[in-house]
Amino acid sequence: MPRMVTVDEAKKIKQQPDKLTSVDEQVISVTLSSSGKHGYPETLRLRPLKVKDVKALVEDPINEEIPYVRRLVEVVQGTVLDEGVEVREMTMPDFRKVLLAHRVNSIGKMIELSFRCSCKNELQVVPFDLMNLDEKMIDDEYKEPVDVGGVQVRFPRVWGYLPEGKKSFDEVNDYDVLASVVIGKDVDDLLLSEAKGALEFIKRWEMSYGVQTDIEVPCKHCGKKVKIGVPFFLFLSLW
Repeated sequence: MPRMVTVDEAKKIKQQPDKLTSVDEQVISVTLSSSGKHGYPETLRLRPLKVKDVKALVEDPINEEIPYVRRLVEVVQGTVLDEGVEVREMTMPDFRKVLLAHRVNSIGKMIELSFRCSCKNELQVVPFDLMNLDEKMIDDEYKEPVDVGGVQVRFPRVWGYLPEGKKSFDEVNDYDVLASVVIGKDVDDLLLSEAKGALEFIKRWEMSYGVQTDIEVPCKHCGKKVKIGVPFFLFLSLW
């Protein structure tokens, strides 16, 4: 789980420590679930969030899901201290881990989650400690790129879930995501057999690692456990 480190501690990290010489505040050090297997560092360094960062999210109404997440990516990018790391080129599990780190360190680990149970149409609100989320690290055997039927593929990147012209994640299809998976080929030029192999690769690995994305809480009326999605994309606007 992410923790705060001092600038002196951060300078001991081998990758470009001189880049922190002008930083006069604490640094958030985050160990990513992908263990450095996607071409960017295993440990990412972030500066804490400031009001000017969050204002970019709250001043413009959240009426379209994908455009909002694009703005969220830009906000997070502005906090990355490691040169050459592009947030849009990270995987979604790693992006969620970064959002979790910012939430815990800049706002707090407690969050209120709301849900309705099928037994009664009543909104229930429960507090949840984000530090209790489980995390699974990437499989040791995973190496990238992967050859699938002669096509080079990799784990889906954040930008693959944010295609131009789409407003919500419900509109995103497999071919949109494939654009960030297939290396060196246009998705439209793939044979159907090649596309099938790439999609099978995604299904095998897509949810194989990362921070827990759903929790179960008991209904106060019937006691049945209700699954609630953890609102990662709203971490910075939910106080």
